[in-house]
Amino acid sequence: MKKLKSVILFTFIYLSSLLSFSLYSQSTDVMEYSMTWYADDSVPGSMFIKRYGIPSTVHPALHLFQDVRSYARKRIVSARIVPIQTEMVEVNEKIKSVILNKEFLISADISEIRGQVNLITTVNPVRITSDQKVERLLRYRVEVTTENLVTPNLRNPESTFTSVLSSGDIYKISVEKSGVYKIDRTFLEMKLGIDVSKINPKKIKVYGTRGGRVPEANNVDRTDDLAELNIFVSGENDGNFDAGDYVLFYAEGADVWKYSESGNSFVFDKNIYDNNNYLYLKIDNQDGMRVRKSTNVSEQPEIQLSYYDMLQRLEDDKYNLLGTFTGTEGTGKDWYGDFFNGSTREKVYTSRFDFSNFNPLVPVEVDMIFAGRSRVTSNVTLSIGSKNISKSISNVNVLNAESLYARKSAIKESFLISDVNPVVKVSYPAVSADSEGWLDYLQIVFNRELTLNSSQMSFRNRAAKNASVVGFNFKNYSNQVVWNITNPFEPVEVPVVGNKITFKPNGQITEFISHNNLSGAFEPVALGKIPNQNLHAMNNEQLIIVYHPAFKSEALRLADHRRQVTGMKVIAAETNEVYNEFSGGKADPGAIRDMAKLLLQRNPEFRYLLLFGDGSYDYKGLVKEIPAENFVPVYETDESLDPIDGFPSDDFYGLLGPDEGVNLVGGLDIYVGRLPCKTLDEAKIFVDKIIHYEVSPEVYGDWRLKAGYVADDEDGNTHLRDMDEIARSDENRHPLYNQQKVYADAFTQVSTPGENRYPEANKSIKDNIFKGQLTLTYLGHGGPLGWAQERILTVPEIQAWTNINSLTVMVTATCSFAAYDDPSVVSPAEYAMLNPKGGAIALMSTTRAVYTNSNKLLTDGVHDLMYKKINGKAPTLGYILAEGKNKYQGEFFRVNSRKFALLGDPSLAIAMPKHNIYTSKVNGKDATSVTDTINALEKVTIEGFVGNENGDIISGFNGTIYPTIYDKRSTLQTLSNDSGSPKFTYTMYKNIIFKGAATVKDGRWSFSFWVPKNINYTYGNGKISYYATDGQSTDAGGVFTNFIIGGTSRQLVSDDQGPQMDIFMNNESFVSGGMTNADPVLLLQLSDDFGINVTGNAVGQDITAILDGDNQNIYILNDFYEAQKDDFTKGKVRFPLNNLEKGSHFLVAKAWDISGNSTERRVDFLVAEDKDAKLKHVLNYPNPFTTSTIFQFEHDLANTELEIVVNIYTITGKLIKSIGQTKYSSGFRVNDIGWNGRDDFESGLARGIYLYKIRVHSKELNLTRESGYEKLIKL
Repeated sequence: MKKLKSVILFTFIYLSSLLSFSLYSQSTDVMEYSMTWYADDSVPGSMFIKRYGIPSTVHPALHLFQDVRSYARKRIVSARIVPIQTEMVEVNEKIKSVILNKEFLISADISEIRGQVNLITTVNPVRITSDQKVERLLRYRVEVTTENLVTPNLRNPESTFTSVLSSGDIYKISVEKSGVYKIDRTFLEMKLGIDVSKINPKKIKVYGTRGGRVPEANNVDRTDDLAELNIFVSGENDGNFDAGDYVLFYAEGADVWKYSESGNSFVFDKNIYDNNNYLYLKIDNQDGMRVRKSTNVSEQPEIQLSYYDMLQRLEDDKYNLLGTFTGTEGTGKDWYGDFFNGSTREKVYTSRFDFSNFNPLVPVEVDMIFAGRSRVTSNVTLSIGSKNISKSISNVNVLNAESLYARKSAIKESFLISDVNPVVKVSYPAVSADSEGWLDYLQIVFNRELTLNSSQMSFRNRAAKNASVVGFNFKNYSNQVVWNITNPFEPVEVPVVGNKITFKPNGQITEFISHNNLSGAFEPVALGKIPNQNLHAMNNEQLIIVYHPAFKSEALRLADHRRQVTGMKVIAAETNEVYNEFSGGKADPGAIRDMAKLLLQRNPEFRYLLLFGDGSYDYKGLVKEIPAENFVPVYETDESLDPIDGFPSDDFYGLLGPDEGVNLVGGLDIYVGRLPCKTLDEAKIFVDKIIHYEVSPEVYGDWRLKAGYVADDEDGNTHLRDMDEIARSDENRHPLYNQQKVYADAFTQVSTPGENRYPEANKSIKDNIFKGQLTLTYLGHGGPLGWAQERILTVPEIQAWTNINSLTVMVTATCSFAAYDDPSVVSPAEYAMLNPKGGAIALMSTTRAVYTNSNKLLTDGVHDLMYKKINGKAPTLGYILAEGKNKYQGEFFRVNSRKFALLGDPSLAIAMPKHNIYTSKVNGKDATSVTDTINALEKVTIEGFVGNENGDIISGFNGTIYPTIYDKRSTLQTLSNDSGSPKFTYTMYKNIIFKGAATVKDGRWSFSFWVPKNINYTYGNGKISYYATDGQSTDAGGVFTNFIIGGTSRQLVSDDQGPQMDIFMNNESFVSGGMTNADPVLLLQLSDDFGINVTGNAVGQDITAILDGDNQNIYILNDFYEAQKDDFTKGKVRFPLNNLEKGSHFLVAKAWDISGNSTERRVDFLVAEDKDAKLKHVLNYPNPFTTSTIFQFEHDLANTELEIVVNIYTITGKLIKSIGQTKYSSGFRVNDIGWNGRDDFESGLARGIYLYKIRVHSKELNLTRESGYEKLIKL
């Protein structure tokens, strides 16, 4: 057998580019492939395919093979692999254990993206043989059999541009069930508020759509806009709506029965989205359509029928099973009814079914779905009369939250019964103490005598379908009217002759309803008059914002922002407006999808759909214990019992190809995102952050060049290895960005009473966010509490982020980090977006449990697009995620990628720098032609310019450039804290030599700095990262690596003095001993003639801070230092401290210059208890004073707007002066409230002693602070 260590050059050939042969309407395409395998020594036991190989979903050491090729629009009938050449291989037992398939596997999908049709074949080329050996393909043939499609022109460009609702008086009504409905004068006047005296009944029209759900498949025909119903109006001929006049119409309800040709059976379409169907009463100048009467059929019936198919179904929606389980999120379309557990093991449903007048000669058809959850095999029994039907239900793993929660069992049988009134019951006997079950539905169809009632009754009979002429014979006929409602929009009155009707079925199931014009009709529910609307007029929009009415003001504000800032054509549509025109008023996700599909057919430039509002798996608010938060509906998969395969996906709205829509198959045609707000305040936070991110001058900074990479430990380094491979690919593809790697196993693991933790990893993530990151990507385990078993990122930490001027885009390939559709929890992703002071601007994150190997594939695809400009412009978030998904489709990956959601505005462009920065000279030498070398203790001058993509200088660019000079790449190694984490070596640019700022004038810049003594003296390429901004509306980025750093300069530097240092808390007005909050910022002001050392190469020569004498936890501040603009000798450190205990603290800071001299300073401060939160150090200066004085104080309400009132009193307590100011306080000290010594009437005060008291209030924090009474003396 061949060993895996051999590496053979890869070959990939098509022996035939595409062989094809046809059989009737089907054709088979044949493709032949040859592949070569190789092993990667860094992945034990790996079997990789050199080209076109993609990670397997079952193990990181295995590859799948995927081919994507242009194709015709067809339907796949079958696909198969024909092996030509294989080989046996030896693999380790761990990998062998996951190879479960006994045959080579293939999936074939046809995907269409904006008219481009592709055939995607994915092959699993490894199998386990019958003798437990591993075999792999070397050469094989793929045969794909397809057939042509007949696709209707669904809402093609000829679709109406004018909605029925665009004009006239429109009144909306609802109906719950199918039947004949009646509207009389009282209903019009009292419930709809219509002045009946002003209407002509001939002008009354009723519009609507079919009942049930909007078809998920795009190629299923549906109503365009609204269809007019044929209605009956009694008394309309006189042109007046008199007291006895009325309107009758037939309408389908929310749930409908449908006939299945394939099974010759009836299928119930349970509407999971809405309890009602909706109709629209319109009164205008045109006559409405009316129920017509058919003529009597003269031919003799081929068959006479006196029975009909009676349809009855018991289906109570009470439980979403995954939603009831504490270990999973609510999921799926299936809801279950009665609960069988404990002592309740049998339920009788006789009263829910009417067997009167049934035909005992025709079999009863029963259909039941029951779900059982038991650790051992259980049984469910359905009893109807003396007939008992039992089915076994296999066990499930009740201890694993990611296993199948319960298992379905189906009973579908037909049989004769003789009982006159049979007892109907379901039993689920206990087989273990914790076994439990749920009834989904019970459906019974039987033949019943055609006895008409006095109200209304629908009927049909399958036996009539294929006859040419059929007669229905009635019993109990008493002048009832019979309508043929096969087309529910166009009921036709059928003449009843001698208690019989005669009709021609024409090969279809013919549906009838009998009713009494005077009684028995249902009354609809009046919802009132609605304004005119016309979404169908849309034609050239590029962005649709679908918003819930609760968020209207913010959605419209965002739409206006998009129009003004990006020039985008935007349509903002309220959910009810979308439902009105695209689903007949029902709250159906298909309505939003169909609106998007219509616009795409009209405008190829349509790109973005933003869902403005949270969604919920509980569409109807059935679970009273959780909030009703289905503002903009989410699409849930059919799977409702498996927490892996059941999930929400907004991708449904982007699958707009003619043959897509079902099972989330296909390519994304548009880019979809969601803002999951639940309140108007949350909506405002989202919009505020988006606008701030795009237009605020405060957001420009070198954080736009920083990319964060975080990886979990263990699992054989799978997450770590995958993340580092992505990072290395990014560095090759996009060297502009500075990588910040936080690999959990690179930090010391600490045991705590709970579990193991990586506190330094938490701190590193926090510090990076504080400094700002354009993106933050994570691979590893996670869930509703945060990242990793060691909790390297938690929800409280996310809520504490204050990076409002450097909002990050998070890519989190971990389980259930963004389960926004479960109202019982707020996901970490939502917390990141809802943080008003920072957090994330958007997340590309997972809604449910995902597979590690597929995660890497999608994350890499996203990263390839995330940092790449398109025609000189930054890519949008929607484009990045959707095209990342489109890159890898196929059945093996589709489920995983569909679990990634974009929480954010899809039309928002990532904040990468707009222009480029070029280096022209290093120490006076041409940087483009000469590779210069710089040494330790050498003064270096670098020159360059800001330019466009072509390298031309932008002479109008004036502002500041922020260079960061890195020493050579550092080689690092993880610590192997756990047995599942072997040591892993990785590299990154870590040590900063200099970070400063310089002036850019007319596009040109230069700066100088001294290279520190403590560099790595070996020679190698360093890196210079440039960021520049004009501080208002534009910026630039650049990178330069064409220089060598190493060795030491021959130039002698005479320096034996440490740097100058001033130390503060929060701002420069702080006085040692003052008050701070629990999360203060340490400020250091440093200066030295030769600059400050920040390299981190020499042990003990970092910028450091030690809190409260804790020498075991030293803060390293090198990365937080930034030199002053145009002056490398001065600079500042801003370093955040978090969660400090209340009480007194002290901090000692130390800094070094480039020559190895140090300086140390101490600061004392007080973190006040909330109960003692008063103003501190209150004074006025000067005191005594003659003409003016300044009030000063310290507080604990930093970074908020303060309403400050200083009240001044006489010694007897009379108020003589109030000074009021409103100001934003970035720190904890106010020292500029002035007073001229005059009262409220501007009269001078007499000399003497006065009292004053200061009050401070923050509206944002809803907190107030006061001082005591203080004395002042006026001379």
